[in-house]
Amino acid sequence: MGQPVMLKDLLRSRHWQSYSSFNREYDRAAKTIDDKLVGTGPSRAQLHRWQAGDLKGMPYPHHCQVLEVMFPGVPATAMFEPAARSDDDGGAVRLSEVVERSLDASSETTGWSAPVPTQRPTPSVGFPRPVSDHKEPEGSPASLARSLRLLGRRLRLSDEEVSQLAQLAGMPVDLELECTVDIDAEGWSTITYRFELLNLTANPIKRMHREQWFETTDGPLRIEPDPSADRKMSIQRIHDTANMSKFALVCSPAIEPGEIGTLAYSVRGGRFTHDHFWRQASPRHSRHFTLNIRHHGVDMLVGCSAVEDKVDGSQVSAIDDLVCDDEDGSAFMTVTRDYLQPGEAVTVRWEVARGDA
Repeated sequence: MGQPVMLKDLLRSRHWQSYSSFNREYDRAAKTIDDKLVGTGPSRAQLHRWQAGDLKGMPYPHHCQVLEVMFPGVPATAMFEPAARSDDDGGAVRLSEVVERSLDASSETTGWSAPVPTQRPTPSVGFPRPVSDHKEPEGSPASLARSLRLLGRRLRLSDEEVSQLAQLAGMPVDLELECTVDIDAEGWSTITYRFELLNLTANPIKRMHREQWFETTDGPLRIEPDPSADRKMSIQRIHDTANMSKFALVCSPAIEPGEIGTLAYSVRGGRFTHDHFWRQASPRHSRHFTLNIRHHGVDMLVGCSAVEDKVDGSQVSAIDDLVCDDEDGSAFMTVTRDYLQPGEAVTVRWEVARGDA
């Protein structure tokens, strides 16, 4: 097996590492060269071999042309050279420096790929130091950097992904955000949220604001903690109307700096009537997002679609990451997206057929 090449790092830096994202950007670049090149991108297996360094030569010339448009200024030959990897002792120090800079400027951080200042080297993750050396106070840059190094090893994260998390220091990050929408035959729903929250701030997290809205309800929404949370939770109501609720999740014990906590709650009392769609916004940087929809009491799923709304108002199709099916009177839909920014949203729309229609 070969060694991962620069192309893999380039794709990660743009968040194009998923096959659907790569194909979308590949076709966009190909269209600027020749319309005939649209749709000629590599297969999923080919793309994997490209990144893993398993090619004996270079890809076909038209692939190289498109790649050079996707990454201006980088020759295709350089993209297939082995990527630099470093596990030297200085890596831990540099990661701590990135965390410290991010804590100082967290309000200016805009995304997963916030640039690292050029006067300092890109951080590399070193092996953890002996336990006797771990004397940093909780919430300090060195302590958060150590937590990230340990997290990277536990979750098998790449050096690049750990470095990107370090650049988000100063903010909480959802490593996993899952929303499950369960709709009964009459349209009444149960919405369950589950967050795996990584605290990259310098302070414990005890309370988080949320809100929920439904067009049709049977009164104030009923919100309660879900048993899948890993700590005691309570719901603090802030403001309620007939179809909207603002509330806070209060957890005990608090999620300490560098710690991951699982928070979960459910919402009941909302009803789906004529319009069948769900729009879920990402309140924070979300590494992995999953939206599950189960609609019971239907004869057939006639159609479904999914889009991702960007912060700038543009939309991109998420259809390649959408799986739909129907069986035994129920329709099932699941869409997954990676690396969502705060304020970005995923919308799924579907149409069903009923026997009494």
